[in-house]
Amino acid sequence: MSKLSPRAYKLSWDAHSVTGIVIGLALFVIFATGALVLFRGEIRKWEEPKLRAQSGERISLDAMIQPVVDSLSEDGASPARLRMSLPEGRDENLFVQATGEGMKATPNVWVNSTTGEWVRTPEEGAVTQTLYYLHFFYQLGRWGLHLAGLLGVFGLLAVVTGTAMHLDRIVKDFFQFRPGKTLRVAWADAHKVLGTIGLPFQTMYVFTGAYLGLLGIVALPYVLLLFDGNSTDYLREAGYYAPAVQVDSVASASAERPRLERLAARAERAWPDFDPEKMIVHHMGQPNSRVEVVGYQHGAVFGGTGSVVFHGVTGEELLRRPPDGANLFNEAVQSIETLHFARFGGVALKILFFLLAVASCAVILTGNLTWLEVRDTDNRTVNRMLARLTAGAATGFLPAVALLFLADRGMPEGVPSPSWWSDVFFFGGWAVAIVYALCRRNVARTHRSLLTIGGGLAMLVPVANGGTTGAWPWAAWTAGQWAVLGVDLGAVGCGLGALGTAALLNVEASSDTGNASPPSSVSNSESDVAPEPTPVSVAPD
Repeated sequence: MSKLSPRAYKLSWDAHSVTGIVIGLALFVIFATGALVLFRGEIRKWEEPKLRAQSGERISLDAMIQPVVDSLSEDGASPARLRMSLPEGRDENLFVQATGEGMKATPNVWVNSTTGEWVRTPEEGAVTQTLYYLHFFYQLGRWGLHLAGLLGVFGLLAVVTGTAMHLDRIVKDFFQFRPGKTLRVAWADAHKVLGTIGLPFQTMYVFTGAYLGLLGIVALPYVLLLFDGNSTDYLREAGYYAPAVQVDSVASASAERPRLERLAARAERAWPDFDPEKMIVHHMGQPNSRVEVVGYQHGAVFGGTGSVVFHGVTGEELLRRPPDGANLFNEAVQSIETLHFARFGGVALKILFFLLAVASCAVILTGNLTWLEVRDTDNRTVNRMLARLTAGAATGFLPAVALLFLADRGMPEGVPSPSWWSDVFFFGGWAVAIVYALCRRNVARTHRSLLTIGGGLAMLVPVANGGTTGAWPWAAWTAGQWAVLGVDLGAVGCGLGALGTAALLNVEASSDTGNASPPSSVSNSESDVAPEPTPVSVAPD
């Protein structure tokens, strides 16, 4: 493959370097939280014992929903719209959102599919909500979401420029790893190897993340120009709702309205391999009520939604549109979400994506560290502070997350504002790690200290869970609580990985100024140091 011209190479290198060093840590947070949010449902069950699987079969959809509606309604009011993410099996829970006049304020509700017990989020889901919001900086509101989307755009720029510069040597970089060389060379090689492995994954996620983060801005002109400002029509065309259908009011309702469980089953039989994913009930209990069931083709990565609409009083089928009949706009939007939220491939795919997300975090770290090492002779004070900040913000993220889980298990029952206290422990612990790193001279020792602390705290997560809820790993195995067991084993695995990495770090090779090796001049032709940006990095190497 032909190389870039010297000018094109320099422009790509500058864009890649500046982009990576500016957004590197923020993108690290997005990938790190994204790895955890992939298992959002599992973590939700871990932190809330009421949602854990119990012995017995799954209760009916109606038995799960009605107590929630009754509790959220005031003076017998019915929700104007009830949105539900349907459970798939005994161990899956129901997710509910109810809106309308006379409804008590509730962002969302999770219902145990075997017991019918339910909890609200975020009031009773502090760990999940903290990590989920941080994934797109929603602690800053909608501006945080748009910021995450903008970071995705710059991440895509880093991917494109890095790929352009390394396209002619991408195969060589994939097989070149020299841990016996200096730390700078090892970091650069690791940056290239991990970056090459994760190229499709990182490209997909920065693109889909940019789309989802900027959707509120990008969609506005479409809503105004194509749908006359009607956002509901836009959402229907995008596949979030079923197409509009005329619903005639029924003068006298039947003695018993059709059960939602049966309507979901009828929709599932509408087409082969159709997976109903959500149900939307409009004007529940009213003469003009309608029930929409929206789903996907089983296992499909690309494609739109299929919909079946029923009359909410008579149970009559009013509309049926198969997934392969969706418009191109529907298919594009839903395919992006399917990829980003890993709605295909099951648990195995989530584990693979988790590992690739962790590798992406390593790409960012090794890129930043190598970039700082290469430029040690220029602005040394600034570079050292950046290296310390990288250690505190990135490596310090692990003990902060472990502290978040431990604080949730140690928080007394009935404590007011649990989400506020969780944020205090998490962000407070993270801030302490950053301050600690900024005050330390030897960056390698800081990494090792934070890895050791984080690994040790992570190893305590299953102990805290077993001691407070009785769900020790062997008890969770016996009860079939695979989500709880998975979170505990995942914490142990992360702890062991952190402790192992800490043990392998050669802190003696690092000077007290925070540099792993003495500075040296670097040119584009030096193969040992290889300072060029990698094909997929989100930070320069």
